[in-house]
Amino acid sequence: MVEKAAELADKHGWFLAHQFETESNWKFHEATTGPEICNDIKAAGEKLDYWVTGYGTGGTYHGAGKYIKAKSPKTKIVLAEPGAAALIDSGIKTER
Repeated sequence: MVEKAAELADKHGWFLAHQFETESNWKFHEATTGPEICNDIKAAGEKLDYWVTGYGTGGTYHGAGKYIKAKSPKTKIVLAEPGAAALIDSGIKTER
């Protein structure tokens, strides 16, 4: 899919964000999504035992997870993926 996106971007002169390759992806989630989650949990007067997230480019998992772990080291970070669309559990190496 990434190769096809690159092919189409090149053919049509479109901008390709390179979400899988750029550090800006996870750093954005570390600076925004992670603090938002932690602030919301704190405002609710709750404790975050587990944070479960899906997986696409890995940016949210990496960035927000990094922030959450820094603020709440005991929180367990869980990566979830649908059985019919397994990226991690498929056992097939994917170049990105």
